[in-house]
Amino acid sequence: MLQDCLQSGTLAMMTIAEDRKETLAQMVEAFKFIEQQAGSVSAITEAGNQMDESRNDEIKIQDIMSSIRLLHRTIVKKDEKEKQMRYGNQKVF
Repeated sequence: MLQDCLQSGTLAMMTIAEDRKETLAQMVEAFKFIEQQAGSVSAITEAGNQMDESRNDEIKIQDIMSSIRLLHRTIVKKDEKEKQMRYGNQKVF
């Protein structure tokens, strides 16, 4: 339990920001850093919990990372679309 709290607390501290878009961008960067240090998530083999294989309340890091990346892409595209609608084809300086 303590290890789980430390992990989620560390990720939370790495991703504090003023707005949601910036928070998601920082989370994407944090996951990139973790992948650089630990290797690709898809390359890491899951050892499995041999003491309690029946547990099904675990969430895989791959699912979290893909969800965060999808949320970030969605917000970035939405912002770009809003800027295009607001300014049209005009160049914004």
